[in-house]
Amino acid sequence: MATYSRKFTTQQIRRCCISTVFLFLLIGCQNTAQKNDLSIFYQPLNQDYDISIKQWQHFGTEIKKLGVQNVVIQWTQYGNETFGESHGWLAKRMEVLQDNNIKLWVGLYSDPNYFRQIHTDQTAQKVYLKQYFDKLHESYLQWRVWLKVYANKVQGLYLPLELSDYDFKTPAQREQLAEILAQQVKLYDQPLMISLYLSGELPQKQIKLWTEQLTNLGLIVYVQNGAGTQALSADERHAYLNDLDCNVGIIREIFVQDKASKSFKADRISKGKLDGILNEKTCHPDAMFSLRYLPINSNPLKLVGEK
Repeated sequence: MATYSRKFTTQQIRRCCISTVFLFLLIGCQNTAQKNDLSIFYQPLNQDYDISIKQWQHFGTEIKKLGVQNVVIQWTQYGNETFGESHGWLAKRMEVLQDNNIKLWVGLYSDPNYFRQIHTDQTAQKVYLKQYFDKLHESYLQWRVWLKVYANKVQGLYLPLELSDYDFKTPAQREQLAEILAQQVKLYDQPLMISLYLSGELPQKQIKLWTEQLTNLGLIVYVQNGAGTQALSADERHAYLNDLDCNVGIIREIFVQDKASKSFKADRISKGKLDGILNEKTCHPDAMFSLRYLPINSNPLKLVGEK
């Protein structure tokens, strides 16, 4: 390889400095734009039915002030519960959020028995996932007209699977899942989002490769940070998350799970901790879980079991 030396004039140095400053400004603007595109999840429950439209309007205004641009409706059907389908109370509350210039990711069918059904071998997973995605598509058809009417304020569809290295330990299981998901991508005109949670069953490198595999299918991939469930130590969580590509989103858990409770029970984090999360700098698309745990006075959503 040939090498050469060159004298830099004052003007050339100045140009280099200006170019370098511009590059840093550009990168900073890109990171800021991505950070400002904040999403938050919402798990609809029938106990939310009594929250008035006026309360939702005020709530939408308040979360907008926090910088929330998108709300991920985790499901629009949970088992046999459809929340009134596309003309019911949930749809009306979703429209209120859109009126506040908040865009939505619309979750489809979620199976209450998913975690029990998915934790099995590769052959049984294939049978179950086919049945699951058939039901998921049926729920999409119920919402298809609504999605067209409100398309300008819909970011895409959320597939309410929570993928985990606990359930997809082997390369063969992950490859089979990828083949199934590739068929789903072809079925829908909208972008599809999916999320993962980590249980420490796979090393960092394999988790990174798995997220790359899912992203290459055309999916929008988010990984839960595990801060609320505390299934992994802080050092383990950071090691996994720091290894992910910047195009993989991070879901920041804004709850603290009660480990002593036999069923899932959690409390909201403090307002101070929320402020810390909102001020974190990251190259990743940013989301929080969830609206129910948002520690603001105007939050009308009660915790499960709260009176």
